[in-house]
Amino acid sequence: MSHDPAVSRYRFAGIGISVVDMPGLIRSVARRLNGPPHAPGSFVVFRDAHGIVRATEDSRLRAAHEAALLVCPDGRPLYWIGRLRGAAGIGQVPGIESVEAVCRAGIAQGWRHYFLGGGEGVAERLAATLSKRIPGLVVAGVETPPFRDLDAAEAETMRARIRRSGAQIIWVGLGTPKQELFMVEHAPHLPGTIAMGVGAAFDVLTGRVPRAPRTLQILGLEWAYRLAREPGRLAARYGRTIPRFLGLALRESWQGARTAALAQSSIPRL
Repeated sequence: MSHDPAVSRYRFAGIGISVVDMPGLIRSVARRLNGPPHAPGSFVVFRDAHGIVRATEDSRLRAAHEAALLVCPDGRPLYWIGRLRGAAGIGQVPGIESVEAVCRAGIAQGWRHYFLGGGEGVAERLAATLSKRIPGLVVAGVETPPFRDLDAAEAETMRARIRRSGAQIIWVGLGTPKQELFMVEHAPHLPGTIAMGVGAAFDVLTGRVPRAPRTLQILGLEWAYRLAREPGRLAARYGRTIPRFLGLALRESWQGARTAALAQSSIPRL
């Protein structure tokens, strides 16, 4: 597994972020699905500030990012940072929006989709919702794995089900970091597939959880909307993530300015 060689990256806190927008994501998926059908499966990460902070603290999660086909700028801050660094062609690529965009893009090619994750019955509801919204969508299967880790026999049984289904795109909604670790473990055993770790998209697209208003999304305040709705669950997470992310951004800004200053000072004066 490796990053799409047709897509450039910029690095933030040591994590490679793909310089991609929504059409670029769809092109990358199409390139991989049009490749050798027996090649090891690959996967896509949709990254926000919380995921970046987690990856700086977890070597397994960091390694999963390096193994991904793409690490899409799901969060507005990663899009802004890319733009500030001159990453032409980058766009915000939210996992929530990617589900419908990729499903629609694959209708003509007959891409086969497998929905794995969410609470009991959520994957089935998501498949039904998208099938109504997108005529011609091919649903290869749905599955709700247990919240605990799978043992070796269970893992191979699950992989066999997915292989038999003929699925090409596997939508994984398990949350960070579980879904990234799940994909890096299982994708190599699912030839010709692409797994997409879209987290809360399962709940949002089925109407179980509302998404922030568009204005807050554009302002990069989607996290504030979630916090206001679930303070008990999210206060500790955001109280730690936001200062840590801002600290990483300030450090990288300072390092970039220092590097530029040193480079300028080394230019011979005539």
